[in-house]
Amino acid sequence: MGATDNRILVLFAVEGLLITLVNNLVGNYNNLFATRLGANDFELSLVITLPQLVGMLVLIPGGILTDRMSNKRNMVIMALAMISGAYFLMGFTPMLGSIRLAAFLLLLSVSSAPMTVYNVSWQAYFSDVVVRDEARNNILTVRNSINFLIGIVIPLSCGAILAAAKTTRDKLLWHQIFVWLAGMLLIMQIFVLKRINGGQSSSVGKIKPKEIKTALTELIKNKRFLGFAFVALFFYMSWQMDWTLFFLGEVNYLGMNEAWLSYTSIGGAIVQFVTIRFWSRLNLKKGVRFPIIFGGLGLAFFPLIMIFTLDLPENVARPVFVAMNSISNFAFATVFLNIPLMLLQVLPEKNKTLNISLYTMLTMLSNAFMPMAGVAIYRFLGADLKAYKAVYMIVFVMRLTSTALWFIRWWLLRREEEV
Repeated sequence: MGATDNRILVLFAVEGLLITLVNNLVGNYNNLFATRLGANDFELSLVITLPQLVGMLVLIPGGILTDRMSNKRNMVIMALAMISGAYFLMGFTPMLGSIRLAAFLLLLSVSSAPMTVYNVSWQAYFSDVVVRDEARNNILTVRNSINFLIGIVIPLSCGAILAAAKTTRDKLLWHQIFVWLAGMLLIMQIFVLKRINGGQSSSVGKIKPKEIKTALTELIKNKRFLGFAFVALFFYMSWQMDWTLFFLGEVNYLGMNEAWLSYTSIGGAIVQFVTIRFWSRLNLKKGVRFPIIFGGLGLAFFPLIMIFTLDLPENVARPVFVAMNSISNFAFATVFLNIPLMLLQVLPEKNKTLNISLYTMLTMLSNAFMPMAGVAIYRFLGADLKAYKAVYMIVFVMRLTSTALWFIRWWLLRREEEV
């Protein structure tokens, strides 16, 4: 890598560090924040569902506006500024009495709109700045390594802080501080992005609303995209189905407090941090379509671990769960590293952000309903331990099927050059 490439790598790494800090300070504690504001099981599912639904509303217009910009960094920066403002307001929700939970859900949902635009516009901006596959792999490897490292430090420190707080009021105060700190980090991220050179796009899309249909039709005719989208969507559905249930199992059945929740997060982050370099090298050797098979397989182990540990005595179940859960993260780094790279492989350059938005809408639609579907099935089956295990067996079968689909895709395309 040349000096320019190294500079871009460092700046994207710092920018990735800041957004990772934000996601850990806010996203990791949304369920706990909502619980302390009085949320029940169904309202906890809304913590995931409502932001996804709001995010879907801005995907298409956000993609159109981004593609109209000669440098997509402008949209990335605008989105970060709006997220920061929403987080600043969210910090005041515990002061709103009887409407505090409703206000929290509202502002969390509102913040999801610019966060969604940030995610899709960042992918398009990143591909404009970094055009070589090897350089993209290297930068995403560094960013995800930082992600996993922060996933060790922040849960350890924030979990200890929350666990040490004696009253709910004290814990809520810390949640407020976390949210406000995240807002300030987003402002710092904007200054870092302004230091990244490049990103001028030669294919600025002057898209009119009626042309969305044309872009969608072109994607539907794109067999490479359709094959990837089908497998990826089923993968996300199998992954997202237990996002709320996982938290309920940790807290309600395994009796975990903030410290134990942090240990679980930290253990997984350590394993991902240690293994990501291996998967990055395998990407360069075998291409990105092969390693994701192991990512799917690793994900299939999580339901089995939950089912197994639920039958153990509580004092034994917690450390066994943390240990086994950590080990099962052995290939989880491929989810964040390989899927974005595979998406960029199958998308045309024209209207790139809009195409990313159309794809992201599918995954967000899944994310909006699958956690709620998991909780609904759990309640339908009786909302007890037996029902909980039954749902996790369904999740296990879905994830095995997802792994098989990744394998079939790799096998069918194994002789095709990855471009």
